[in-house]
Amino acid sequence: MLPWNKMFPFPKDYMKQDIFKQTDVENWMSKAMQGKLPPNTQTFGSTDFFAQSFDLLRSAQAKKTKKKKPGFEAKVFETHEEVFVRFSVASEDQLSQIKTSHNTTTLFIDNIPSHGAKQTIPLPCMVKGNSSKAKYQDGIVEIRIPKETIVPITKVPIEIIKTIPKK
Repeated sequence: MLPWNKMFPFPKDYMKQDIFKQTDVENWMSKAMQGKLPPNTQTFGSTDFFAQSFDLLRSAQAKKTKKKKPGFEAKVFETHEEVFVRFSVASEDQLSQIKTSHNTTTLFIDNIPSHGAKQTIPLPCMVKGNSSKAKYQDGIVEIRIPKETIVPITKVPIEIIKTIPKK
């Protein structure tokens, strides 16, 4: 006898029975997929899987862009040593109103695009708490924040608990 026959988890008689009917499997799959796929493949204009995937992606991106706050867009990018955040300002007079601050993971900008508005920008990595610089030129504010090079390491002591054996 071959070894894989012994390791098979079901007895041979069990597999001879017709326990799975095709209609049962189809009903189970339709219940599982209900609401996950569009009901009509023609709604996206094509029966091609890749074309439908790109249509879904475009519609998801269109929804995402509609949710963005109008009037403010910041571009965040990083180099090996710094994180840059750039955003445009309507006029040079508005610079005196803008207040910026940051912690190790987030940049906060107040009073832009209008007085009282607050923007929160997540940073792509941990940054240092000081020595950041901001410059204004040609309607663009550029904030440079040095990356944190020393990652804090915390020691965690292990407590040994001995159990007393019962007699």
